[in-house]
Amino acid sequence: MKKFITVFSQILLVLAVLCVPAGATVKTIEVSNAWEFLEALGSDRIIEMDYSGNYSLSDWDPYFTETDGGPKLTEGVSWSEAYDGGELVLSGIRNLTIRCEGAEGSKADIVIDPRYSFVMRFENCSDIVIEGVSAGHTVGGYCEGGVFSFTDSSRITISNTRMFGCGTEGLVLANVSDMKVNKYSGIYDCTYYIMTVSGGENIAFEECMFFDNKEFSLVNVDGTRNLSFTQCFFNDNEGQMFNVNDTTVSVSDSSFNRNVTDEPIDGSRNVKFTNCDFD
Repeated sequence: MKKFITVFSQILLVLAVLCVPAGATVKTIEVSNAWEFLEALGSDRIIEMDYSGNYSLSDWDPYFTETDGGPKLTEGVSWSEAYDGGELVLSGIRNLTIRCEGAEGSKADIVIDPRYSFVMRFENCSDIVIEGVSAGHTVGGYCEGGVFSFTDSSRITISNTRMFGCGTEGLVLANVSDMKVNKYSGIYDCTYYIMTVSGGENIAFEECMFFDNKEFSLVNVDGTRNLSFTQCFFNDNEGQMFNVNDTTVSVSDSSFNRNVTDEPIDGSRNVKFTNCDFD
């Protein structure tokens, strides 16, 4: 009986090993227009964007434009209805890189027409890289909408990327952990805020530029642990620079120039400034 149990256990072990899925294969996809870009989105992908391509996502937005058919979206990628059109939602996506290596700093432009939608919304995603692109709205909007939204997501990197407004704000982060925005990424021309960050932890902005944003408070933070700005530039913005609650934000080796605000920036509540310049 004992021998039978031992043999049976070995069989179960072999079956368990055979049932473990092999490591996912990451495939590289080159795209040059919005149709190809939408079809390429998914897990375990590297999307190489031609900087000279047309990436107007609204051309295939079913809530904004009447189209016959459209790109075939993979599992986890869908359109969600917003106030005046649709927004692209990526849910449960893992290990996705979106990048453009354009000549002399040229970037691929990902744009949408609806004023109150996000360009891309990420929900429950991880290991996402966005590099060398430009994303924003073609028409100005207010109240809601923005460029990138991340919810319940982790291990996010945004590098050398421009997030421009004519939408409400550049970034909305809710319960995001281990995120880095760096290599002269910028948020500019936003009509309400630069960003809103709530919950989450370990979010770092390094060598980033924030300029020509206006209205209300600009950097809104609520209860996020270990949020920092290092070697960043805040220029020509209008409004309360920091609105920080239930946490402390670290700002170091950064400069603030030609900003219009009712209160001195270096006196912002719950913000620790180290070696910063104020003009």
